[in-house]
Amino acid sequence: MCRILGFIGRHSVYKKISDELIKGIVGASRYDPYAIRAFGREEASHKDGWGRLRIFLGAGKTSIYLYRSTEPIFIDRPSEDSFETDIVRYSDPLMIDFIHARAASTGNPVNIFSVHPFETATRRGYKIFLMHNGAVDKYRLAETLETKLSKEVIERYSDTYILALKLGELIDEEMNIEILRKIKGYVKTALNIGLVLLTDDEATVIFGSYYRDDLSIERKDYYRLYVTSLPEKDPEEKNIVFASSTIVDFKEYRPKSLTDWRINDNGRYHMIKIKHDDKEPYISYYKEDLI
Repeated sequence: MCRILGFIGRHSVYKKISDELIKGIVGASRYDPYAIRAFGREEASHKDGWGRLRIFLGAGKTSIYLYRSTEPIFIDRPSEDSFETDIVRYSDPLMIDFIHARAASTGNPVNIFSVHPFETATRRGYKIFLMHNGAVDKYRLAETLETKLSKEVIERYSDTYILALKLGELIDEEMNIEILRKIKGYVKTALNIGLVLLTDDEATVIFGSYYRDDLSIERKDYYRLYVTSLPEKDPEEKNIVFASSTIVDFKEYRPKSLTDWRINDNGRYHMIKIKHDDKEPYISYYKEDLI
């Protein structure tokens, strides 16, 4: 159980809304009314650690920042200026920014090894970064791995780590909806993800949500995902934000400068490809349905 937030677009656009976005996920993680309704918990905070992935993509330059903490996000608060290097100071790069605040599901460990986002690699050695809100059956999924894991390792890590390892086996040099369809049968509650596949000259971002039809209304409210976009000077280039439901549905957390939020249809995943070779990076944008 987690709250997630993501941005894909120009750094200059992100800077204008970053304070509001961070305030939203920090507040929603400190007190989440949806968590109380969905899971009957007395404590409605996402306190089991948090993590952040930032990738800056300039002309021929790439910068990656990955941070994880076992502290709650509302204590170890993120900064909008975290790890802004020369690639930011002297250009306006495209960027990917993922933030994940964790509330461990029943039976999953609470430790630094289980804080998102996770990093793994494909067979070709390309990087995969993954954050996840929901639960998959990690024991069944672990049985399908080519490299078998001991029971001790499976128990030490969360289900999302096992999911990341499986995706590393399934992804070659491209990510597509068929890969997620192979995961669907292992979903216990939801598969709300933010994923980055980083190759030599392209970053592919996948985000979207799927939750089981047999969940209660309260749990569907909890797992709902929202998306919005902000146009840049170039009408073909969009700056995209996605966020867990609590951040948008409760006005005390909702970013005031972002108004055109749309519910992400259940089963819909968005694919954004960013070319980052020696030329100025650019975005291509697609949507596909899992169900």
